[in-house]
Amino acid sequence: MKSETEIREKLEYYEVMLAGIEAGRAIDIAGIFLNVSEHFPKEALEVLHISAKVDELLSILPTEDQPWVRQWFSSLGGFAREVLTSRISILRWTLEGEKEGRGVTGDQGI
Repeated sequence: MKSETEIREKLEYYEVMLAGIEAGRAIDIAGIFLNVSEHFPKEALEVLHISAKVDELLSILPTEDQPWVRQWFSSLGGFAREVLTSRISILRWTLEGEKEGRGVTGDQGI
């Protein structure tokens, strides 16, 4: 079974990853992006870098392929958000269970 410290560390890691993904979604809205970058500057820079690389990749593709490739990247981001949100919920539930004394039996792969 994972210790409470290990669960908290994993939860914090997933929350930062999710914040980075959300920053990528909000990059077109300058105010939101600036707010996120204030709290997660490293992740914001990574999002900008990745975004530039995606745009660079798209620019070398034939014009007719650019929309579906952009949609593909967007779909991957959406799936990653869903997975991270689920994992965060599970980890929070686990921590709440430990506080309430329920505990967790065995290593559930968390």
